[in-house]
Amino acid sequence: MNTPIDYERIVLLIYKRITGTIRTEESAELEAWRKATPENDAVYRKLTDIRFLEHEYRRLHIIDPTRPLEDMKARIRKASRPKRHRNRIVMLLTVTSIAAMLCFGYFVNIHPSHEEVPLTIARQLEAANITVGRTQAILTLDDGTEINLDDDSLRNIHLIAQRQAQEKPADDLKTRINKLTTPRGGEFKITLEDSTEVWLNAESQLVYPENFNNGERRVTVTGEAYFKVAKDSLRPFYVKSGDMTVRVYGTEFNINAYTEENRIYTTLVSGSIALQPHDGSKAELVLTPGHQAIFLKNDRSTSIRNIDTRTVTGWHKGRFIFEEQNLEQIMRALSRWYNFDYEFEDTSLANIVFKGSAPRYADLSEALSILEKSGGIGFRVQNEKIIITNNNKQND
Repeated sequence: MNTPIDYERIVLLIYKRITGTIRTEESAELEAWRKATPENDAVYRKLTDIRFLEHEYRRLHIIDPTRPLEDMKARIRKASRPKRHRNRIVMLLTVTSIAAMLCFGYFVNIHPSHEEVPLTIARQLEAANITVGRTQAILTLDDGTEINLDDDSLRNIHLIAQRQAQEKPADDLKTRINKLTTPRGGEFKITLEDSTEVWLNAESQLVYPENFNNGERRVTVTGEAYFKVAKDSLRPFYVKSGDMTVRVYGTEFNINAYTEENRIYTTLVSGSIALQPHDGSKAELVLTPGHQAIFLKNDRSTSIRNIDTRTVTGWHKGRFIFEEQNLEQIMRALSRWYNFDYEFEDTSLANIVFKGSAPRYADLSEALSILEKSGGIGFRVQNEKIIITNNNKQND
């Protein structure tokens, strides 16, 4: 007859191993248990994996989904914090204090029944190779040449200069037009010839001339982009998107104009812009800082509302900020950045409205944890697709 395993004892031994306080005889006892079965060894490896514990620490201390602005304030105060490597040391020390709790929960939920352990959502995402986006884009030159760009700026400059030198001489009357395209799971920042800076979000495209030389500056955008336009009183700057053009007067603004969306959102951070619908009229709608224009594609109507611009522009500063967005909109934004497909097991979940914040460069599991904390929903990976489930129905 097998002797029952004292799981609380095993939890204590693993905790002591992590904290470095385990005695020789206790270490031998732990090793004997660990080697008894492959399952025990797998559990031991997981619960002594610092990366796993760090992830659990971050998940348990994740940002309150009802306080996105407080998180933004914390990011703004970043300069006053200790150096990064010191923070890491402090976190690693703090992580050990929650190790026993993690171990206990793991054993209570798994071992008594000896059933197959379901993978956590983090492990499911890893198995499906659903990872965080990165700096990447494809630059298509005027002659059709494509250049793959990444986060190595010097390499990018060298490649572009090399390919441009190989282009056929341009007609003096012709302006060379380039296209910069970010794929799903990509983002990119480009500085145009006039020193205007443009950040492209995932699955977006910027069409622009190699040189602005005809008295005005015109570009075309699909997807989402943040502009910091260089002031030039002699050359107005225009951004065309769908059936609308934005006239810019040296400013910073965000435009969200994905082709599959029925709305184009233009949000002004500073300066001044004017919206010009392509309806044959010469009317302009002037926007002032802190306001967002919403252009409806189907009837070409435009409305304006006050908005905290940080909730819209957070993406290019490293955060997802969900301000009164429904789950469909949130999943669409996450899927572009993490490059995955998704499906609602219960379609009514798509209309649930959330308010929260999540780190853009962290694992997707952290963002999903925030949504789960709001209650009622769950996630699993099936055939490399994320399935959104209604946990309330499962608990009925």
